[in-house]
Formats: sequence, C-alpha cells, structure tokens
Amino acid sequence: MQSFLEVADGKRALTEGEKSWVADVREMAYNVEDIIDEFMYRMRREQSGGRLTRLFYKTIHFPKNLWVRHRIATKLQKIKRMIKDIPERSQRYGVDHIEGTSTCHDDQKRWVQNHGESSLFVKDEDLVGIEDDRQLLVRWLTDGEPQRAVISVVGMGGSGKTTLVAKAYKCETVERHFNCCAWITVSQTYDIEDLLRSMIKEFYLATKEKEAVPIDLSTMRYKQLLEILVNYLRPKRYVVVLDDVWSGDLWRDLNVSLPDERNGSRVMLTTRNGDIGSSSFGVKSHVHHLQPLGKKEAWGLFCMKAFSSSSPNRSCPQELKIIALELVEKCKGLPLAIVALGGLMSSKSLESEWSRVCNSLNWHLSNNTELDRMKTILLLSFNDLSYRLKRCFLYCCLFPEDFLIRRKRLIRLWMAEGFVEKIKGITPEEVAEDCLMQLVCRNMLQVVERNPAGRPKSCKMHDLMRELALSTSETEKFCAVYDGQEEASEESTARRLSVQTSD
Repeated sequence: MQSFLEVADGKRALTEGEKSWVADVREMAYNVEDIIDEFMYRMRREQSGGRLTRLFYKTIHFPKNLWVRHRIATKLQKIKRMIKDIPERSQRYGVDHIEGTSTCHDDQKRWVQNHGESSLFVKDEDLVGIEDDRQLLVRWLTDGEPQRAVISVVGMGGSGKTTLVAKAYKCETVERHFNCCAWITVSQTYDIEDLLRSMIKEFYLATKEKEAVPIDLSTMRYKQLLEILVNYLRPKRYVVVLDDVWSGDLWRDLNVSLPDERNGSRVMLTTRNGDIGSSSFGVKSHVHHLQPLGKKEAWGLFCMKAFSSSSPNRSCPQELKIIALELVEKCKGLPLAIVALGGLMSSKSLESEWSRVCNSLNWHLSNNTELDRMKTILLLSFNDLSYRLKRCFLYCCLFPEDFLIRRKRLIRLWMAEGFVEKIKGITPEEVAEDCLMQLVCRNMLQVVERNPAGRPKSCKMHDLMRELALSTSETEKFCAVYDGQEEASEESTARRLSVQTSD
C-alpha cells in the first residue's frame, strides 16, 4: 500500500475517481499502521521486566490480553477483506490502474510557461523594490569579461525571480551589448531536443536581420539541432535566459550547445533550488539570492494593487489600515502573494469583508479562484518533492506560525515518525539532516539561525507556505491544527493533531 501511495503521489493530475481510490487506500494504510502499533506496544509490555515480572503480568492480565488479541485479529480480518475489495473499488471509481509519472498536466505546464514569458511585458511602474537588483544583473551581463559566464538568480516561488531577470534582459544596455538573445522556459520536465528547437527559433528571430528559421526543424534529431545551434552561435556574443530550472542535469545537457568563444556571452537562469544556483558549471559564475521585499516596498506594492481603483493616490483608508498591515505581514515580503492578496482585496470595501478574509486565509487559499495563480506557483515546489520529503515538509506545519523549529528536535521527530529512509552506510540522523538541507536549498524552509559551522540551527516556514501545507495536510488527513479559532470537526480523522493556544 505504501508503494502504491508513492506511485500515486508521483502522478500530478489525478481524476476525481483516482483521488477517491487513493484516499481509500491511504485510509487502509493508516488502519494497518494503527494495528501494528497497538500489537507492538502490547508485545513490548509483555516482554518488559524480569522473568517473574513477566510471568506475574501475563497471569494477571491474561483475560484482558486474550480479549485484546481477539480484537486485533478481528481488525486484521476486516482489513484483509477491505484489501481484497480494492479491485472492485477501482472498477467502481472507473480506474484501471495508476501509472507512476512525474509529468505535469499539459495545461498547467503551458500556464507556467505563459506566466514566465508575460514577465517580459510588465510595465516599470508596476514594479517595486527591484532596481538595485536589476542594476547588479545588468553589470554582470555587460562587465566586459570575455569568458562565458553563468548568472543564477535564486529564490522561493513567487519571489520575483523571473520578473527581475526579464527587466535586466529587456534593458536597452543589454540589448545593444549582445548580437542575439533567447528566452527559454524550462520548467520541471523538459525534452532536450525541444529545448534546442526553441533556442534555434528564439535566436534566429531575435536578430535584427530576422533570419529564416530552418523549415525542417521539427523533424531534425539531436545531432543536427546541435550542429545548427553551435555553428550559429560561434561568431556571436549571445545571452540566453533559462527560466524556471528544476534539475541540475540541465547544464550538462545544454553546455555543449552553448559555445564559449571568449567573446563575452552570458547565460542567465532562475531557480528555486540553491544547490543548482550554487553549482560551479565549470565556468565563471555569479549567484544572486533574491531577498523578500522590505516592509516599505511591500506596503507600497499592496496599496498599488488593492486601492488602484478606489483611491486616486492609491492610499489605504484609515479604517482598513490595521487589517491591511496584517495581511501584508502574512505575505512576508513575497511579491506574488502581495499582488494576489492586493488584487483579491481590491473588490472589497467594507471592514467586515477585510476581517473575514484575514481570519480565514486558509479557506481562501483552498477555495478562492482569485488566489489560484499564487497557489499554483507555490505548489510547484511541493509537487517536485519526493514522497518522503513531502511528509517531512507537511510535518513542519504542526508548529505554530513563525515558530522557531530547532534542527535537532525536528530531525528526531522525523525519525520517530518513520519519515527517514534507511540507507546502508548512513545513519538515520545524517539522512534526516540531508532532508532538512534539501528543503532549505529549495527555499521551502527558511534558516533563522546557524551554528558556527554554518549548519542550520533553527528554521521556520513562510506563513503562506504553512497555510498551503495545512490545506494539503487536511485534504490528505496527514495532520490538523486546532488553535481555538474554528470549531473542531467531529468527523476529522487526521493522523496527527497539534493543539495550539495563545496563552
């Protein structure tokens, strides 16, 4: 059942029937875990202590133990019958089998690509707090160094990486400096031949002469595509943007197609993964870690989106200011979240409406279509995780908002929960620490404090990532948080419960 759930988790787009089937199997897996836990607990109690103690325990508790074992056996028989019914249930839901695949749904993939390319046309007046970062990228692009260089912009989903790179890429100084340019959206899955075709089209059409793209490009194979691209780029100073890079293998796949003729060519990439951004690439490289917006910039961006139609100077009405500041604080400087929430609130004028959204943000993230764009982008990071890493990440939402999670405590909790994979030759602590570092490098956990050796000492979740984790956890019955603000559901069957008070 665990293997089935891992395979199902790897398939991004499930039908409603498949979702119901997976939910049934997950529920059965939870029931099996409960039975095993209860049985192991009883066995250890019977085997604890000396010989006389064990004999005394067995004698006194014999009737009770007999009843407990009968109850466990009855539960096991029920589970066995449910497992045998799985094929019948699959037919009921209209599901033959679930294929393991990591490919995104075509519509989502197309949407992500369109979102990235639309950043090329964002007006300057709609941007806040990126001018210094833009100037730094422009300087790296045009610094006159002859060796080909790689410039990486790293940040969590929605931090404005693509928008920043687009503004540097479209700068007049940059456009004059290079002979040809190309903007390529990579995304989570890519085909190397399709990428080469896209690069050839982009480079050919981006030149002033607008050279004709080879007509038989669609039928060419890897070697032919590579030959055309390399021969075209060799005499030119080029710049290429690789937007939304998820795999460290991409550079190995594309390196040979981007010749280094020591004429100042540049490669820019955006990624959520710090490990990819920090790679040496075997050439000169620069890494820019994009920081959240400051409070002043965040407030200015929110007011620009929330009050553009209701106020000529885009100022916040005094009666809404406290709630508006609270909403901006929840965004923690994340531009995508600020823009999405600002757009949502632009249609609301009553203080009661603002309070309702602020107090039920988790519900709005799950049900409000106006926040779908933000949710889709943030969930891309979650969907890219392995099954075990997803469990580790979701577990972190059990801690209160802005809670400093100690590294040692967290990895011990993961180990106790069984999230840590057993790997020969590596201790469970080392495996758990690697899980933590992966989440940090992917910008899904934020390091708050480091020890003298540079290892994370404590970390926390971004407020909106935590809200999304809570929403996902409730759907999968992974965990639930009760903070007294909402009535606890009697039908809730979450595996883990975190009770939080403000005292």
